Amino acid sequence: MKKIKENDLITIIIACYNIEKYIEKCLVSISNQTYNNIEVLMIDDGSKDNTSDFLKKFEKKDNRFKYLNKVNGGLSDARNFGLKHANGSYICFIDGDDYIENDYVELLYNDIVTNKSDVSVCYFNRVYDDKVNINKISKEKYNMIKHPAAWNKMYNRKYFNTLEFKKGIWYEDLDFFSKLLLLNPKISIVEKPLYNYIQNSSSIMHTYDERIFQVYDVVEDIEKFATDNNCYDKDLLEYINVYHILIGTIYRVSFSKDYSTKNIKEISNYVNTKYNNWYLNKYVKKLPFVYRMYLICLKYRLYHLVWLVLKMFNRFLNL
Repeated sequence: MKKIKENDLITIIIACYNIEKYIEKCLVSISNQTYNNIEVLMIDDGSKDNTSDFLKKFEKKDNRFKYLNKVNGGLSDARNFGLKHANGSYICFIDGDDYIENDYVELLYNDIVTNKSDVSVCYFNRVYDDKVNINKISKEKYNMIKHPAAWNKMYNRKYFNTLEFKKGIWYEDLDFFSKLLLLNPKISIVEKPLYNYIQNSSSIMHTYDERIFQVYDVVEDIEKFATDNNCYDKDLLEYINVYHILIGTIYRVSFSKDYSTKNIKEISNYVNTKYNNWYLNKYVKKLPFVYRMYLICLKYRLYHLVWLVLKMFNRFLNL
């Protein structure tokens, strides 16, 4: 690909909280970018470890890096704080415990300019202690909503005139990215894994916490946004409920010590009440066979079978 002139300033926002173990690798990966016209806003969200020392060191070392300190308010609050100080035409978010490939900014920017798109998305690596798995992305909405992360993307700044990150919730990325998709931006894909997403055992996907039920508030908020902004997309909203509640939330509930068929029934009833024909959704029909079989069990209220399968699966994970 021909290198495009670095005409536009790109703002990279890093939310940092108690990540002294990871932050240096993250910052080095950003400082080594092949696209040089960047500003890096390092948002210290009230860290209590040595994270701030690493951030201040990079501010002195590279004048493109700017250290900003604030009272702890969570990931969304830190990102919103960064947006208020951003000067770039395009915005990237990087989590401070992850890192990027050296051509991350260059390839995303080239993709946006070449395709005249609003958002560029790249493949990403899930980095485990002993392996790396590549996650590929297609620009179909059903595929993109499965990975609603704010990172691994470059955004035209104009979308932040309408959008911000919802504070105080677990599902800030689902809330933000679903709303973005409803606004129907032109999205293009860089088919290379340029973002490295560090995995850990405390991930929301592998733990039980009462806060997982905040997903109900989030989907309600997304649906209200769609109505208020005249961008209601029944297929997408229905699919968000199916994928992130019937699949995601039931899976997370299965890690609870009190996990029972009653949990599965209550969660299923929530979606059935809102979208009683969700199993006919055009995006649901595109899910992998195993997912569709699981959803058929929910459709026919085979809750005990679902309970048993997830119980056995969790036991296998813990071997």
